[in-house]
Amino acid sequence: MDPITASGVFSIGKELISKAKDTFSPSLQVSPSQFSGRLEASNKASVITNDPLLRVQKLESILKSDLLNDPKTANFFQQNQSNQIYLEKRADGSVQFISSNGQDLIIDSDSPHCEKANELLNLCFQNKLNLTSFRPNAVTFNT
Repeated sequence: MDPITASGVFSIGKELISKAKDTFSPSLQVSPSQFSGRLEASNKASVITNDPLLRVQKLESILKSDLLNDPKTANFFQQNQSNQIYLEKRADGSVQFISSNGQDLIIDSDSPHCEKANELLNLCFQNKLNLTSFRPNAVTFNT
């Protein structure tokens, strides 16, 4: 091997070793507040499965549980237990639950429930699940 190629290989090897050493160095420390933030982020409703039907069911379950735990929204679902409920997007980014008896519940776009509801809506529309002919822009929300 000629000296120029040998020095190039040596330089590349040295650079790879120093990058690997920096990557595995124990200098990365996480403060308790960072840890709690990361833990909270990991507990958010992220459903990872390949079966769209299971993902929809899991999201519905999570969203329903969250809504029933929130006093602002729990009353709507308790009053409409025997009614069919539909979920639809609104033009302003919010979502709305509509009961078959005409009652509705609007979830503001800045609410954490809205993000989950939009995720559920998008998943249902993409996979053609829980669609209804009664309300073309809505999906059924199985309670």
